[in-house]
Amino acid sequence: MKRIRKWIKYLFPVLAVILLLGLIFSRVYQPEPKLSPVIRINALEASGHIGTVAEVCGRVASADFLPEIGGEPTFINLERPHPDQPFTAVIWGRDRHKWQFSPHQHYAGRRICVTGKIELHEDTPQIVVSSPDQIVIRD
Repeated sequence: MKRIRKWIKYLFPVLAVILLLGLIFSRVYQPEPKLSPVIRINALEASGHIGTVAEVCGRVASADFLPEIGGEPTFINLERPHPDQPFTAVIWGRDRHKWQFSPHQHYAGRRICVTGKIELHEDTPQIVVSSPDQIVIRD
């Protein structure tokens, strides 16, 4: 009986520490939620859906890789070329290595759908693309 009391004496503080650590880690570590599109729209409709997770579809009118600009962006403009594009998909240089091809060449002239959260940048709707699986070719 003395042995059991001795173990119980140490068991409660250990359990309290484990529970406390679990609570702390559950608040600190929050995995990135998977973005699943709520709606599918064409590029011309994107301006009406700022802040929405969507699949935006259209024909690539222009695509440019600009390594001389900070962040080394790739801009993929749908329906009309820059500067009159109704929608842009942006791939930043830090993510470009995830593609096994040059995105600006591969997607040029093709019909694609881009999935993600639509944001507004300089009055143009855009989705920042960080993974190749966010772009699907729909030719």
